[in-house]
Amino acid sequence: MALFPQYWLQFGALLLLLALADGQVLNGNVYVEKQLLCALDRAPCDNLGRQIKDALPEIIGKNCKACDNKQLSNAKRIARFVQNKYPDVWNDLVRKYGNPTN
Repeated sequence: MALFPQYWLQFGALLLLLALADGQVLNGNVYVEKQLLCALDRAPCDNLGRQIKDALPEIIGKNCKACDNKQLSNAKRIARFVQNKYPDVWNDLVRKYGNPTN
């Protein structure tokens, strides 16, 4: 099952975040950290942060059930990155978005 159209942009935002984190676009992870803090309501959000924040209930809360195979693969890749580089933030994201009623 494919995601609803509103999620396409959000997954693009997540992939951009991953590219930034991998140093493909920026050196350093200050921007990535800002986006993660935005998702946790600990920093202001820009457009990318809001898109990521909107996508997290589907990705974390519903285990990406509405994702197609490519989106699921990308979501897993992003989750692994955050788990490895920011384990405490990952745990906070799971606590915040792990319940689909959030």
